[in-house]
Amino acid sequence: MAVAAETAPNIEHQIDYELRHYYDTVTWLAEVLPGSMRTPSEYRFDGHELYATDGSPMGKVFDDAIEQAKSPVGEHSFEYRRRLVDKQEYRDMIAMMRDEMPNTMVVVSDFPPELMDATADVDGYNIRRKQTMLRVLSKTPDGSMKMYSQSLDLSDRVALEQMYRHLGFEPEPGELLGQRMHLDLDAEDQDMLVDRLMGVYDRSLGERYAGEWYAGQRGTQRINTYEFVRCQSDLLQAYLATATHLTGGASDYNLAAAMEARFRANPAPMRAITPGVGVNIAANSLALHEMERAGARAQAMGKVYSGCELTAAMTKESEDGSMAKSQLEEAGYGNQAGTDKYGSLQFKCPKKGCLNNRPPGKLIKHCQKCGADVTCK
Repeated sequence: MAVAAETAPNIEHQIDYELRHYYDTVTWLAEVLPGSMRTPSEYRFDGHELYATDGSPMGKVFDDAIEQAKSPVGEHSFEYRRRLVDKQEYRDMIAMMRDEMPNTMVVVSDFPPELMDATADVDGYNIRRKQTMLRVLSKTPDGSMKMYSQSLDLSDRVALEQMYRHLGFEPEPGELLGQRMHLDLDAEDQDMLVDRLMGVYDRSLGERYAGEWYAGQRGTQRINTYEFVRCQSDLLQAYLATATHLTGGASDYNLAAAMEARFRANPAPMRAITPGVGVNIAANSLALHEMERAGARAQAMGKVYSGCELTAAMTKESEDGSMAKSQLEEAGYGNQAGTDKYGSLQFKCPKKGCLNNRPPGKLIKHCQKCGADVTCK
């Protein structure tokens, strides 16, 4: 198959910020809901770089994540280690697209071993569910890359190792994230691979713990939270009309609370929203009121909503809001820890809003990105 570099001059990479915000929101909500999440992503290749649907490049996301994890503490933290492994995975993606490796890659992004005994969520890591992100990346016949990311609760080691053996691989001791599996498959087998591996995982749990399992959850309904979220058109329209990006603040918290309330009441999906639809003021008002009430109830119960790199209602914004970053975070890539117990603290540069890292108690005089005076301790 010819390398896609021949088509590079015809590929334009204009970033669609409205589309980016839509998928940022949907994918974060899909992960925080108490169910199985499977997200599809597709990337275009120009012979050198992979680009998300909104035109944002993937390579910069991996490089920025590594730089963000660097600090006197961060260089020795699990986030820094995992970001280096992610970058190796990205290099394999490029090699796949250039026909230098098999056309399919399976990645088991297991829950960080350092957090297995944590007692509170660390930005984006849900310590109750301990999710593994199973990623299946495939080069398609048309020369694009397709990625499916599937959540698997519990990160059960025995069940995860069974997935390796099902594909003819023998896992080594230690973290599984860097133990990538490469296969040559036809298009039909590529599309079925996520279901096959999830079935192996769930059967292993059922054999040892009894009962029916789905994506690592016992007795849960077989509803994809990603599709469920996309079908809650009124909530999404109201939120997207009043918020420009996810921050982990009150509006995000209220939206997540309303989504969870609906999901628990009736997880059957309805009709997916089309990004960029018009604003219905009356419907938005009703939806916003529903979100406020749901948020108040959730706060009274002490609920926390963790997914991707965001835990609501914490105020923590991402410096890079690209769709490539959003899709990769949803698939389990990227820095997610931001507390002094498990990594470095974060703060934003007052001049340009750059996101900075610092060890607890260390004085930072200048922004690590733009050099502005910040003096933060």
